[in-house]
Amino acid sequence: MAFSFFYTEKIANFVLENNELYQTIENEKENYTIESIDAVISDDYIIPGLNGLEVNVKDSYFNMKDIDVFNEYYLLYDVIYPNISVMDNLDKIITQGNSKKRCVAFILEYDKNIINYFVKNNIEASVLVDMDTFDSSLELEQLNNEINNFKDLDTLINRYQNNTNICYVNDSNINVCKENNKYLVQTENVINNNTIIDIKNNIASGNIYYVSKNTDVENIQLIINSILYKDLDIVRISDLISEENLENN
Repeated sequence: MAFSFFYTEKIANFVLENNELYQTIENEKENYTIESIDAVISDDYIIPGLNGLEVNVKDSYFNMKDIDVFNEYYLLYDVIYPNISVMDNLDKIITQGNSKKRCVAFILEYDKNIINYFVKNNIEASVLVDMDTFDSSLELEQLNNEINNFKDLDTLINRYQNNTNICYVNDSNINVCKENNKYLVQTENVINNNTIIDIKNNIASGNIYYVSKNTDVENIQLIINSILYKDLDIVRISDLISEENLENN
């Protein structure tokens, strides 16, 4: 019986692989391959890589079998993961996202006025919160900024939101963040009322922008306008540092 099953499968594969549509997909697959990109590590810091895509010929064949003609929209893919990934280097600090994603992200110090500005204008951002400021109804992504009650806040975030397991690190919280296996994030792009011109003149894909509390929203708007002028998307920090390739969607 085992031999019969093996023989039958060999015959089925032979017939399949000699099918004209199957051969077309096989010949075209390299044109649709997206290579993965390894993360870049420099001392204690890391820039995320990107997943790639490889056409699954057999699944794609069955997906377009009914139309019996090659159509790229019916192609199905397998993910190619980077050889060097942030997932395997949680002790490294992420300083920016991969520039090929054409995105930037904002991390906000807790400031109700600034938070309201982002919410009302439907602009994505991630907010640093503690036990006193966590808001289960807040639409923006919330990052655990506790030290003494870190696990208690993590429990709340797990209950009410998707916990991205990201820490914006400083000298005070880096140990507790490492102990809890969080993704570590830090940036030199700190926005306040004194740094607007410098930040505005150096907008770049992959940048992480830390917005200090009490920054005038008019100044934040100037930065956002410059980002949009460069045709960059504004996403949550979890999306920026993710190695999921936006071309994969």
